[in-house]
Amino acid sequence: MIFEQLIIHNFGIYKGRHIIDLNSKSERKPIILFGGLNGGGKTTFLDALQLTLYGKFARCSNRGNLSYHDYLGQTINRHISPEEGAALELKFSTYIDGELNTFQVKRYWRSTGKAIKEDMEVTHNQVVDPVMTEQWYEYVNEFLPLSISGLFFFDGEKIEALADPEGSAALIRTGITSLLGLDIVDKLGTDLSALLRAGLKKEKARPNNDDAAAVTEQENKLAELKIRNEGLLQDISSTSSQIDSLNACIKGVRSSYRQAGGDLYDQREVLENNLASIQSDLEQKESSLRKRAEEIAPLGLVRDLLQQTYQQAMAEEEGFETKLLLDKLQQRDTELITYMQQSGTAKQTLDLLKAKLAADIEQRQAKIPDSFYLNIPVSAFDGLTGSAFDEVDSATTKLCNETSELKEKLLNAERQIASIPEGATLQSYQQQIAEYEELLLQEKAKHSIFTDQINKLTNQIDTAEIRLANIKLNSNSNIFEAELQERIGNNIGSVQNILARFHRAMVEKHIKHLESLILESFISLLRKGDLIKKITIDLETFKLTLLDSEMNVIPPSRLSAGERQILAISILWGLAKASGRPLPSIIDTPLGRLDSRHRQQLVNNYFPNASHQLILLSTDQEIDQAYHDDLKEYIGKEYHIQYNESQQTSIITEGYF
Repeated sequence: MIFEQLIIHNFGIYKGRHIIDLNSKSERKPIILFGGLNGGGKTTFLDALQLTLYGKFARCSNRGNLSYHDYLGQTINRHISPEEGAALELKFSTYIDGELNTFQVKRYWRSTGKAIKEDMEVTHNQVVDPVMTEQWYEYVNEFLPLSISGLFFFDGEKIEALADPEGSAALIRTGITSLLGLDIVDKLGTDLSALLRAGLKKEKARPNNDDAAAVTEQENKLAELKIRNEGLLQDISSTSSQIDSLNACIKGVRSSYRQAGGDLYDQREVLENNLASIQSDLEQKESSLRKRAEEIAPLGLVRDLLQQTYQQAMAEEEGFETKLLLDKLQQRDTELITYMQQSGTAKQTLDLLKAKLAADIEQRQAKIPDSFYLNIPVSAFDGLTGSAFDEVDSATTKLCNETSELKEKLLNAERQIASIPEGATLQSYQQQIAEYEELLLQEKAKHSIFTDQINKLTNQIDTAEIRLANIKLNSNSNIFEAELQERIGNNIGSVQNILARFHRAMVEKHIKHLESLILESFISLLRKGDLIKKITIDLETFKLTLLDSEMNVIPPSRLSAGERQILAISILWGLAKASGRPLPSIIDTPLGRLDSRHRQQLVNNYFPNASHQLILLSTDQEIDQAYHDDLKEYIGKEYHIQYNESQQTSIITEGYF
């Protein structure tokens, strides 16, 4: 697992949005180093990581006894409006079934005036996963269980207490039970004890002597209900037969009624209305034809003569216009020739001009008709062209066809009406149908009543059977319950014994390995290599015992403050190794109160090997220039945290100093 990026927005001392890249991109440089003064925001950085992952279960600093939402309200930066709220985003990657998966957890909260509203979103491989979002507290325990998070996220100044017998025992107990999954075994044992106590509180029941009489009485009631049920079933069967018979009679009479023309009689009003509608439509069509006859339609009989007359009128009109034009042209020609002669134009030219003008006059005279007998203007023929007659013919033909169709429909409608029988002929059939339908209605009402009664009776029978079964069960339930509780008690005792032996066997199997890991870590970090020769852990109390080279017990009080802190770190490191989980580690105030020699041991032996990703939150008094030079080859990224008064926020910049 690798933390790749943390985004802090209006959280604690951090105002605005701050993006921190945590991926060193090099396996040989696992350390991400943060430097800054006390109060600058290093612990807030650690709180942000834990809060993003664990939410209401996060072990954040300065929370105390505050409720979760009260704590969230206090984390909103004091220089911004609470309604604007704060947000945290953590991006990390891990391998699942050999494939690299990326996750991004987003938490954001704000004040609504009355309360704090929190939301979160989980993205898996760049796709929002609603199931993982809803069940994040279950998923996060698969990546980095909360129960062992203290092995990887801790404050160097506060771990010295873990070196005391009680503190180390509690840590080792928690660590080893979580790592081996024994916390589930312990929870099962607790649940079994609670189950046993609940069983002991139940009194042994005694058989009731009145149960036999109650069974007999209930059986008699049930038998009576079933007899009534049989009678109702017979009544329903009888009415069903009557209904079928009446339906058959109605069907037969209706068949005879149809054969006698009953359908036509029933439809007489519709047929009469249809006849009236056809007559009305026919009158409209004939009226339209008469109107057509009053217009230009009759002239269609002499279309050719009209066309000839129209052409003669056009010829006369054009001839008259030509005559008027010729008089003007002849006068113009005479004046033109006279002018040409006076101008001394050559005779040959004058002859050609005269011939040309004479030919033009002759051509125009040829267009004048021989006779003028109509004396009618061409405009008199407007609306009497061939296209007008085509439209009239088309519309008239359509009207004639529609009129013929309506006449055919009228004839058929008159025939249908003529075939309608008299009402007296059908009266007997109608009376029979009405009588049968009245009887059918009565039988259906009976059938409905019987059905309702049998439904109610069926419910009563079901209730009576359940009551009888309960009475019979109750007569044996007390004895059965007592026997069951006895068997449960015996089995719980056996299971608890098995769980206790399993718990001890698992601890014995792994405790020696843990002892060697803690001793190995302690020796590599302690400057006194011959101080401790052996470390043992009690199987029952999980207390840690230190032994010197002569196997004498070394009380923790004999260790210096720095040595106790080294021991606490060794316990954490040993448990982390035992977990076998490739998880990042974060240490706030990593060198704490250690002297220079112990600090050098951590710098040389612990920090480069603690994890594949180690985030150190240090002051400049802890990891100074000398220690920084020693760690330089292992540092993948380094940042400096400093509060900016003008911007009212801590700012994270690259570079340690």
